[in-house]
Amino acid sequence: NWTGPTRCSFCDRDETIKHLFLDCLLAKVLWRTVHIAFNITPPSSVSSLFGTWLNGIEFETACHIRVGLCALLRAV
Repeated sequence: NWTGPTRCSFCDRDETIKHLFLDCLLAKVLWRTVHIAFNITPPSSVSSLFGTWLNGIEFETACHIRVGLCALLRAV
């Protein structure tokens, strides 16, 4: 179990999975970047993000998006 801080390091709100991936101001900036760079609508929920969000996107493009997102998340 996680024993670290329960507040977001970027905005001091409660740190939940939804907050980290969708609601935090930093996450919103990252999703806008993805939208601008790839013309892909950001996921609407955590289940969509880890499930159906990239359905219909060419496989190679989806792989590049996933790698890019991982790199961005790692950088912050």
